[in-house]
Amino acid sequence: MRKIENIRSQKILDSRGNWTLETKVTLDDGSVGVQPVPSGASVGENEAVYIDVEKAADFVSTTINDVLVGKDPSNQKSIDENLIKMDGTSNKSRLGANSILSVSLACAKSAAVSAGLELYQYLSLMYSGKQKLNGDLKFPTPIFNIINGGEHAKNKLSFQEFMVIPALNTPYNKALQMGASIYKDLKKILLKDDFETGVGDEGGFEPRGLSARTALDFLEQAASVQFDPGNDVFFGLDIAAGSFYENGKYCIDEENLELSSDEVIKYYQDLFMHYKIIYLEDPMFERDEFGWTKFYKQNAGKYLVVADDLVVTNPKILERVAKEKMANAVIVKPNQIGTLTETLDFIKLARKSKMDIVISHRSGDNVDSFISDLAVAVDADFMKSGAPARGERVAKYNRLLEIFYEF
Repeated sequence: MRKIENIRSQKILDSRGNWTLETKVTLDDGSVGVQPVPSGASVGENEAVYIDVEKAADFVSTTINDVLVGKDPSNQKSIDENLIKMDGTSNKSRLGANSILSVSLACAKSAAVSAGLELYQYLSLMYSGKQKLNGDLKFPTPIFNIINGGEHAKNKLSFQEFMVIPALNTPYNKALQMGASIYKDLKKILLKDDFETGVGDEGGFEPRGLSARTALDFLEQAASVQFDPGNDVFFGLDIAAGSFYENGKYCIDEENLELSSDEVIKYYQDLFMHYKIIYLEDPMFERDEFGWTKFYKQNAGKYLVVADDLVVTNPKILERVAKEKMANAVIVKPNQIGTLTETLDFIKLARKSKMDIVISHRSGDNVDSFISDLAVAVDADFMKSGAPARGERVAKYNRLLEIFYEF
């Protein structure tokens, strides 16, 4: 039986120039798994807690190493149970979700190497008990965030992400080409109209002076250069409503609006009427459960009502959200919960609840592509990795392309 021989962690820089954690797990057969962790700017209130990076690195290399050395890395449930027990808090605030996640995922990577399997094959065995063969592979539809706002940009645009989504029947390689083409055409249009083409945290453009409607107008213009919106390509928004919710109102400052739950829902309905939108993420503040329930009731039959901050990849929270019918799709971010086992449990529960699965990066990320293999392993419906630009974004899209061509 292979065993963990050593676990070591160090600081590295993420895509925003902030320090984050990278952990290396070495097995006694020489197999190695290396895993950095990302971080988000728009963070849900119930996400697992990150701690100081130097403190986290020390925990990994001492406390966690001492407990896990000699353990079987392929027994992921036992590894993760040990990590959760060592931490002993409900939100992983003692050892830190960054410490715990880096070890949890690095163990899986090292075990996959030792078993001679591609990571997506190893993860699929863990998820479903079946090893994916080439004929079994399903590829997620990529979601490209090509205009950044909210916490991801400095352009005073309230909504956080304006996205293009290729039609669901589009082969992955063509979908990626579509995203790259629309991104380039958008840049040309912005320059022609004298708008800035600097980019935000996720690689999308961050021009100043836009409203939600003018941003969507630009998306429609760019998509129409080579494709047919509403047929070849559709639009999505990550509202991240919690970032502009103040004193019971949704404050869309660029339009001088202070809206109630009912009023902001009407605002979204107007956007639906004028644009080919199929996807709305976090349309309501996570504690506005009345708003979530009402929005779901009115729109779930026609659109993807996507929960991120509302559920934070937490199976316990998802149970209640599914029971009370607030969303029909969920974002999956392993760093929100902290272990691979809990992430897979969350995905299984979402599937049982007939929800679509959207595997997602974070705004502060790195060139690691774990989520791409995860998306293939669990037959995810969609994957978000920002714009088709910047190394930490395209690494994930390119990993899917690598698997696609192997397939």
